[in-house]
Amino acid sequence: MAEWTESEEADGREQHREPDPCNDDTIAYYKFDRSYRDVCFGNNGFGVQYSFSDFGISNRAAVFDFSALSVPSLNGYEWGSTFSISLWFRTSGFRKQQGGLINNLNVTTINASTANETQTVITGSWDIFVKKDETRKQRLGATIVTSHANKTWDDIAMIRAHHWYHLAMTYDGETINFYLNNHLVLSDSQCCHGDIVSTNTDVVIGRNYNEVLFDGYIDEMKLFKKALTAQEITKLYQLKVV
Repeated sequence: MAEWTESEEADGREQHREPDPCNDDTIAYYKFDRSYRDVCFGNNGFGVQYSFSDFGISNRAAVFDFSALSVPSLNGYEWGSTFSISLWFRTSGFRKQQGGLINNLNVTTINASTANETQTVITGSWDIFVKKDETRKQRLGATIVTSHANKTWDDIAMIRAHHWYHLAMTYDGETINFYLNNHLVLSDSQCCHGDIVSTNTDVVIGRNYNEVLFDGYIDEMKLFKKALTAQEITKLYQLKVV
């Protein structure tokens, strides 16, 4: 159940109730206002370069100019069967390869030989990325790995450089949904079931594990232990002030 904070006028007029941004459903919240810290629970991001834009969604935004952040405190995190991500992003240009927005080890296939038998091992947990297709258009993609299966979507939606987008991904143990600018653009109830796998790797923001970096801006990133509803996503989308 969501917690609330309250403010009351001195003359006793009606109370104004706002949702607590750091309630029990929250894993981490990165406002990117001059800092890479998690403002809720201390799952702070660490990087080599620190750069922020004065023109974000709410105050400032993190600039990823071929740089990245890692979150070591989420290494080995048990994601469970309900999970959501909400973030704003804006690309700066065209990239030949995919650039990672956020991931917990992007999915790779390893052929391992054991006792003269070759086994295919899937590593990774979840991954959200931007890539460029053959027509030079940028497309949003994602991967998820659960105890049931794994799947990659390379063409969730087409995006344009130099435009802000709000992205939300939700998973309730049976269905994964992707929302772009408050519109449901993809829903898949056949791909995956069960818990999202856990990996002994840091969460990474702004880079894939294959070293392909994101070039652009990210703001108001939040990770949740629950599957957000459409109404909750609308509230996050309405945060936009630019």
